[in-house]
Amino acid sequence: MKKYEVSREIYNPCAGVYIFDNNFFREVETDNIEKTISEWIGRELPKFEKNTFSDGSVEYVFDLPRKVRYTFSII
Repeated sequence: MKKYEVSREIYNPCAGVYIFDNNFFREVETDNIEKTISEWIGRELPKFEKNTFSDGSVEYVFDLPRKVRYTFSII
């Protein structure tokens, strides 16, 4: 399993920027990131955008009531 440091950002439509959720910071070990996020939001995943970067980090953007971005960075 890979170990990740996870951050969450919430989109502020008035300012047009993502703001870090300082109450959310996790370190997780998982082979299934999507299952982990599904457990956090308490339901099946809605439509999302996934970006994978050269350093191995993975970003998920969900259009929940507000846009939310989770970034998984390999530790």
